[in-house]
Amino acid sequence: MTRMGRKLKVLLLVPLVVLLAVVLQAAAQRPSLDRGWDDDVRVLAGVELLADGTVRLTDIRDWRYRGDSIVSRAYFDAGFDPADLVDVWMYEQILDRRGLIAHTFLVFEFDSSYGPTRWLGLSVETRRERGETYSLVGGVLRAFEVTHIWATEQDLVTRRVQHLDYPLTRYRLLLSAEQRARIFRRFAEETRELAIEPRWYNTVTRNCTSSLIRYVNEGRPGALPWDHSWILTGRVDDYLARLGYLDRGSSVYITSEWLASSPLR
Repeated sequence: MTRMGRKLKVLLLVPLVVLLAVVLQAAAQRPSLDRGWDDDVRVLAGVELLADGTVRLTDIRDWRYRGDSIVSRAYFDAGFDPADLVDVWMYEQILDRRGLIAHTFLVFEFDSSYGPTRWLGLSVETRRERGETYSLVGGVLRAFEVTHIWATEQDLVTRRVQHLDYPLTRYRLLLSAEQRARIFRRFAEETRELAIEPRWYNTVTRNCTSSLIRYVNEGRPGALPWDHSWILTGRVDDYLARLGYLDRGSSVYITSEWLASSPLR
């Protein structure tokens, strides 16, 4: 081998060695419940699964925002019966210019007897430490623990649209009553598990989109076959619509201007 060939071989090996070291370091880390968390992900929701099928949630977040300021940081407790679900809504927050990557979260709509708590949101997020910022690479290499944020729809929407300046698109999901109840209960069960045994967030396998798909497939195996949109989550609306699980006609594009002139519901 010539001297130039040996140099080229070394140059090719170096990044592979560095990548291997990063992967091994990530594999050796263990998730934790005890870190200096950012305020918005510091409080963990509690879950109690009652004998009558009701799910009692504690520390549901209900913050209020004005521009880039947080004006109140309230939490409350409430009980929810999965049998009272009438709809499930998906919000999509596009994160890149091409619309390939998105954060999605769900809003469970209960019947009108629940009053102002009838729209309950669930967002699967990274549990960031103070000063940390999210990255796609970090989301794969165990840089963040995963957390479930149970919050009012008003909190989750205004935080993104008004406080963080991200527009959202809202869609109604076309699910049976059994599917709605299963998805809600399985998210609640997983929330309870995370408070005991922390897990890593994963951009591909443990996000809100992949969890939704997993729970639908538990009830009906193969209902949502693998698709590239499981990774390129900005395309998940097309995927779900194609399979008949998303109502395109229900879509609402929500911006700061829209919220200023229209009620959320």
